[in-house]
Amino acid sequence: MKLYNEILNLIHSKREGSYWDFKAIPHENNASLLHDILSLANCNHNGDRFLIIGVSDPDKGCKIVGLKKQQINRKNQPGLVDLLRTKKFAGDLRPEIELTTLIIEENEIDVIKIINTPNKPYYLTEDFRDKEKNVKANYIYTRIQDTNTPIDKSADIYHVEKMWKERFGIDISPLNRMKYLLQKPNEWFKDLGNKNYSYHKQFPEFRIEFSELEKIHESYSFLYTNPNSYLGTATFKFHSTTLFELEYLTVDEMRLYIGAPNSHCIRNDRNKDFYYYFDLSELEGIFHTFLTNGEIEKSARGDKCPFLFFRNKFEQEQFDEYFIRNEEDIKQKEPSALWVRADKVMKNHGYNYPINPISLMKIRQAYDDWKILIKR
Repeated sequence: MKLYNEILNLIHSKREGSYWDFKAIPHENNASLLHDILSLANCNHNGDRFLIIGVSDPDKGCKIVGLKKQQINRKNQPGLVDLLRTKKFAGDLRPEIELTTLIIEENEIDVIKIINTPNKPYYLTEDFRDKEKNVKANYIYTRIQDTNTPIDKSADIYHVEKMWKERFGIDISPLNRMKYLLQKPNEWFKDLGNKNYSYHKQFPEFRIEFSELEKIHESYSFLYTNPNSYLGTATFKFHSTTLFELEYLTVDEMRLYIGAPNSHCIRNDRNKDFYYYFDLSELEGIFHTFLTNGEIEKSARGDKCPFLFFRNKFEQEQFDEYFIRNEEDIKQKEPSALWVRADKVMKNHGYNYPINPISLMKIRQAYDDWKILIKR
């Protein structure tokens, strides 16, 4: 609904802008499509960007013309991902995209959302030509107001400099700088378990203070060899200013430090199913990645990781839809001896959580199957 309202507002504005572009029909030329995606991906906007297909240009009134089911040149999500995957990008960094089909005024329109990341500038290291159109190697494209950089030119140096500053975390707020620096865990001093602080080696004014730990028990605790878990608070500071706070955990009797996961309920007409997860695009997911030095599914003593990991909210919604479609088959799977033991130990401790170890690990197994299906 949020995306629907946002796109509807853009259409009603009767204009194009720096982060959105209208196309009445799908691109006939893949180089032209790639040029549009790169221009939007590199634009100076603090938020996601949209290539909206099925809406006419402003000079034709931004009318919702819609798309047909099997319209020529119309792409699906795998086709768009493949378009980007097969091209040679500098640093192997590619724009992240999501395709959503909306029904507006009884017409289908496709919205290609280009997710805002600090990895700009995106550019190719090898030309990509499709007929008369050629996206040039080492040319950086962007979008200023409602106009893309021409396909045969590179963006002005001023705009390119701003992209590099964003990538390297220069000239941004301390909060966003902290978020950027956390994504490079090897650049920090940290001695978890021995020191109650951590700091960035090059920029020590950015530091983390770890509180005392308190013993807790959650259903995932019992899936580790030792069910003792502990919860603490991490305070993120710039000099003496607190930027934000996040919870963290130790599991398996302090053998493994992780972020505190979120819980989520999959609802349908009959059941409610719960799981624990990390959204790797949000602060909780970034902090978990920091604590595990990038080994997000790291486990203690070989225990299977009980959490689910998503790159963003869109990916989580895709998994939920997969689970609902296959719910009966998933629930009929026989639990492993480890899951049964964990459930028994939890109940012997006197706990009866809505997320029990058996249902949790069945969802985790479904998640593993889903990842294979989408070839992540």
